[in-house]
Amino acid sequence: MKTSIKVSVLAIAIAFVGCNEISEKKAIETTPMLSEVATVTNPTIEDTTASRRSVVFITGVDKGSKTYFTDAKAYFETKNNEIVETAYSLQEIILWLNINSKKNLISEVHIVTNNKMGQVQLETTIKGRTLSAVSIRESVDKGLLPKLDNVLKNNSKVVIHSSGLGKNTMLIDGLKQVFTTDVASAVIASENVSVFDSEFTGHLLAKPYYGFYPTANSPGRVDLSKEFEAKYPDSEINWLSAMGNEAERFQGDVYSYKFNVPVKWEITYENDDEMPSFKTLEEMYTFMKDNDMISTDLLELNIPIEKFRWNQTVKGDKLVIKGLATVVCVLEPVMSLAYPSEYMIPNSDNLRLYNRI
Repeated sequence: MKTSIKVSVLAIAIAFVGCNEISEKKAIETTPMLSEVATVTNPTIEDTTASRRSVVFITGVDKGSKTYFTDAKAYFETKNNEIVETAYSLQEIILWLNINSKKNLISEVHIVTNNKMGQVQLETTIKGRTLSAVSIRESVDKGLLPKLDNVLKNNSKVVIHSSGLGKNTMLIDGLKQVFTTDVASAVIASENVSVFDSEFTGHLLAKPYYGFYPTANSPGRVDLSKEFEAKYPDSEINWLSAMGNEAERFQGDVYSYKFNVPVKWEITYENDDEMPSFKTLEEMYTFMKDNDMISTDLLELNIPIEKFRWNQTVKGDKLVIKGLATVVCVLEPVMSLAYPSEYMIPNSDNLRLYNRI
């Protein structure tokens, strides 16, 4: 075997359920501000609302009927934030901050990006690798990322709106290093899913639950609901009902959507007799588990190998392995502990909702 090259491991939402009417909804906050915020810093005089400068980076463009970035922009516009839609990489974000913030320091930076099954859409450098702890470290070591100037106020916040990113402490720590200047600042992200398209509020957080099946081979809602029940035994969610809901019917209603996760690897062999031939799926599974690159990628995705629909072909001296899994994501809106019929306001100072480094 000569080389082992991964061409792409992508997680792309291609089939959102119930998106047809979302684009006409207005992002308006309808729930009351509740008092259950776990505040970790007290505002200083320079941090009052009147003097606070907040910049929001919308780092992607919606495709098809999806409205995630459009809805996020609409929400932040209601908060009178500066909106930047021309930065699609961490490199461009840093450059924009260095150029536009020296005379008017920033208190809050918000970065809106997609994150599907651990695959962050935001690029590290322009047309470079997508964001990860490894890509940040390597880009810094190679001098590809510019150093952030002293453009942030003391006790500033960098809030990453990217579903579930708060679980990735290594990535958050990498971003912390990038956004560290001569003053203290915090990088903040939630383990929950950011929702900007609710009919009842402009922004909420929802706890995700995941189920999988090989694309085009759905076991049906009844069997899927049983799988969810076995996977999450402590939950009181009616899984069968949730999978029939395309959107919230009322505040706090549990609903679901689907998206596909494609994976692909190409492995080059010097001799034809080295090329493996698989008579059964089990033989292919064994080969993939024994391959360090493939097994590592699957581990990061956290999708069982049998939940993909697999296909393998030979092109010249290359073995090409492709897989496609459908993800069923059930979302449970995070509700107020004091007022269970109301949403818990997604305040980035609330340690119940956000992790910070």
